[in-house]
Amino acid sequence: MAPFASHPVDTTSVSSYFSSFPVRSCELDALPAIQQGLNDTIYGCTTPGSKERKKAEYRHTNPAGNIFGLSLALCEADRVDYVVRFIEFLCIVDDVMEDLPFEEACTGHTILRQALHDSYDEHQYDGRAVSLMRNFLYELRIELASMEDPSTSLLLNTLDSSLRDRDSNDSEFLTLAGYIPYRKMNFDYDFVCQLLRWAMCIPPTIQDDPLARSYEHIIGVIVGLTNDYFSWEMERQEPTDRIRNAVLVLMKEHSVNEKQAKLMLKEVIMEEERKARKLLSEIMGLPEEHEPLKRYVAEMELFAAGYSFWCATCPRYHRPQKEESFVEQAKL
Repeated sequence: MAPFASHPVDTTSVSSYFSSFPVRSCELDALPAIQQGLNDTIYGCTTPGSKERKKAEYRHTNPAGNIFGLSLALCEADRVDYVVRFIEFLCIVDDVMEDLPFEEACTGHTILRQALHDSYDEHQYDGRAVSLMRNFLYELRIELASMEDPSTSLLLNTLDSSLRDRDSNDSEFLTLAGYIPYRKMNFDYDFVCQLLRWAMCIPPTIQDDPLARSYEHIIGVIVGLTNDYFSWEMERQEPTDRIRNAVLVLMKEHSVNEKQAKLMLKEVIMEEERKARKLLSEIMGLPEEHEPLKRYVAEMELFAAGYSFWCATCPRYHRPQKEESFVEQAKL
């Protein structure tokens, strides 16, 4: 099945969007599939009135465009719904875990991973917030298994590793170079790349291509640091025992204030985009037999562009919800 139809997005009127990447949206045609995936995930993983449900619903109130419509323009139409469910699931997991002490968050991720293994017990942990998410993931796993796609097992194994590692480091990062590998891991980036390849029906062997790996790394740095750039004002006010943000890392590394650190971070992102454009040009000049690689890196650029545009415009980061608007979060 082909991707949904997409169209260019005019970003010139959005002054906060500093990326050089062109944005395309498939929201017009893809919205029913996207909305179905969101409804299944949000209402399957959260309880009415809960903090995590309110956060999830608010995440998708961006008048500039839906995050999935902006970032999945080259994914196969019949797989967009699955991408939405997986990514929204991880966003909800992040919303829940970031409010918990480190050790409790580690335990929560361990519980979620049970849904990916044969030892899964449907009624274990009933009554705890993590139970809904775990049951949702189990049902999604069973649904995927029925597709009999040999690449599905690789996708789920990558997710299992991501849930194991995504919040496993409680260290304080003192340099940006030391922070970036953690940022990509906490972004579930290896899984996101695997998911996009799966959603595009790209041959699994593409992940062994050194050009693909190099381009993936650059895009991973861009999306992780772009999120940090735009989410800093929200994150710095949140009650948590661990703030993970490149702005704070740069403040410590270079003994600068917030404004200076954000300017430095912006320049780092723009330099990574220059690297990406150079490598993309090299890949697009390859012979015809490299067409799957060309399609993949084209989608990776659109993914980074759409995600960056969403970060630059979303109410979640620019008009953060007030703590008093939430009910008390259920105990994990």
